[in-house]
Amino acid sequence: MTSVALCIAREHDLRLVALALLICLIGSAASVQLFSRVRAASGHSRLGWVILAAVSAATMVWATHFVAMMAYRATAPVVLDPLLTLASLLAVMCLAIPGIALAARHCSWSGALGGFVIGGGIALMHYIGMAAYRVDGIVAWDGRYIAASVALSCGLTAAAFHSLTSSTRAANIRAVGLLSLAVAALHFTGMAAMHITVLKLGSGLSDLTMEALAVTTAVATCIIVGCAAISALIDGHTQSESYRRLRQMAMHDGLTDLPNRTSFIEELERRLLVEGGYPRMAVVMLDLSRFKVVNDTYGHQAGDRLLVALAARLGTILDDRALVARLGGDEFAAVMSYDDPDHLTHFLARLSHAFVEPFELDRFTASIRANIGVALTICDGRDADALLAKADLAMYRAKSAHLSQPCFYDPQMDDAVRERRELIADLRHALDAAAFEMHYQVQAAIPSGDITGYEALVRWHHPTRGMVPPGLFIPLAEESGDIVALSIWILRRVCFEAALWPNTHPVAVNLSPMHLADPRLIETVRAALADSGLAPERLSLELTESAIIHDRRLALEQLKALKAMGIGIALDDFGVGYSSLDVLRSFPFDRIKLDASFVAEIEHDEQAVSILRSVATLGLTLNMSVLAEGIEEPAQLAIVAREGCSAIQGYLIGKPSRSLADPEQTRKIMSLKPHPVVVHVDPPSVGTMKDDRLPSANFWPT
Repeated sequence: MTSVALCIAREHDLRLVALALLICLIGSAASVQLFSRVRAASGHSRLGWVILAAVSAATMVWATHFVAMMAYRATAPVVLDPLLTLASLLAVMCLAIPGIALAARHCSWSGALGGFVIGGGIALMHYIGMAAYRVDGIVAWDGRYIAASVALSCGLTAAAFHSLTSSTRAANIRAVGLLSLAVAALHFTGMAAMHITVLKLGSGLSDLTMEALAVTTAVATCIIVGCAAISALIDGHTQSESYRRLRQMAMHDGLTDLPNRTSFIEELERRLLVEGGYPRMAVVMLDLSRFKVVNDTYGHQAGDRLLVALAARLGTILDDRALVARLGGDEFAAVMSYDDPDHLTHFLARLSHAFVEPFELDRFTASIRANIGVALTICDGRDADALLAKADLAMYRAKSAHLSQPCFYDPQMDDAVRERRELIADLRHALDAAAFEMHYQVQAAIPSGDITGYEALVRWHHPTRGMVPPGLFIPLAEESGDIVALSIWILRRVCFEAALWPNTHPVAVNLSPMHLADPRLIETVRAALADSGLAPERLSLELTESAIIHDRRLALEQLKALKAMGIGIALDDFGVGYSSLDVLRSFPFDRIKLDASFVAEIEHDEQAVSILRSVATLGLTLNMSVLAEGIEEPAQLAIVAREGCSAIQGYLIGKPSRSLADPEQTRKIMSLKPHPVVVHVDPPSVGTMKDDRLPSANFWPT
């Protein structure tokens, strides 16, 4: 160590030594930076970065050696062999390429092994460069210093690249220091191994020339290494910018540029975990009403423009405590941190007010509303998922109750949801056990009173709840996706029971929108008729117009195929919802069923009577019979008969029952007796009929 220090102090120009060390530090830092790009790259770009890093490291090592050699003050004439000098640069470069490639592999030992190879290349470069250093004298070498220099080069370089297996800032700084030390230690230890016996005094190159060569080499090296380092910086910045943009795309809604669901949940969890922040928070869920009308009327592009306009309007009501996100579709969410309840009240008021003013767009004006549900951390907990679920429940309560004001979560909502889930589970068990029964409501002709058919109505007698209203379990079946299985069971059961009736009256079965959209519908109906032996002419399928509007083309194809089989088709609940003349013109209906809501008004509402008269005239024009539902009073019967309806259905002539109505009794009631009495006869009860053709409890697909 003393010999090395004396060699540096006595035999070197310390100014050029300092310049060599500066080149070494700058080049080592650039090499470490380039190595990080190598580890991050893949494929062909990885090979490019390996070569660029190797060139930068080799140039740095070679320039450090060359400048340090210029700093050495030999007392004998000195010349440089240009070919060997160039060979020394190529030697370290050729070993640096595989060394860096090996060090960049993701293995625990690869960094040290790759660094060892690079250290060997540095040593090889040094001693080839020393061979190019021609001095007019006898050169003797001390093998101990040569071995020490090679060991220092390989060991320190291996340690430097091993530390780079960790990508921390401290590891990078440590690697720069170790790599610089490896190059410097090799050179000056190797120089201490050289002893020159001068044969002729003087020098081949003047001191001024040496200094000029050293400075020129330093500048050229800095340019080369600097360009390599700058390319790494540019690439790193480009990747960082690309990552930022990708994260922006991943964390924000592409249409409105609001935070998306992932971003919203991250922010909510961050606020819940932060210490020293606002102790009170509100999670708000918003679901747009009337938005579907905009999509259906003006198209999805118009709907998108409306969402963009809404997002811009919501952005104006935010402050640093609030965040609004689009979770998907027409569903939005907000989180609000507050100290005073008044702050939350004012925020919710501004949120509600954002939907008051219509949205003025280019081609239309749209008015939408929002159903708002709120969950509070002070009473509903601090779990992000639970808060979202509770705010969602409150939002659905606001939606079902048509509330214009925000609805706050109440624990009773959980009870209602739990009961709803239990009922859905019971419904599925009832499907497996075929725990339903069919009731039939009579339909009679005007004015004769002759029975023209029956409508089949499903009933569910729950083992503990008693009779569950169809208005409750049918929507549950649609919500849970079990409506098609239930509809298939009803269809088959009705066909089997009607085939055993002592008469040949037709029977009508309601068809759900989901079942109409089932591609197996035609096959299901054909199989039910074939298995039961019921004539197709005795089956009628009733559907509402809402079942048609989702996919008119498929609905038309299905209904035409059913019609071709001889099955009757009726449009149910006419006069409400989406009823239109275009549907009556386009679809093959045999009967129009006027909704009971009109019949309930005809005794004291002349407008309802006018609508009734118009529908009856329309049915006559289109060759479709018109049946009035919900007839409960003789006065209602008299009006619908006067206005041209061809048939009625309602409590006046018979309630839904397991037994079939007595034809004579129906005719008596139709004669407008003051106090009609409904009497049912008991032909062989469809509930007790014994027939091997009746379907088993588990015939439908599981």
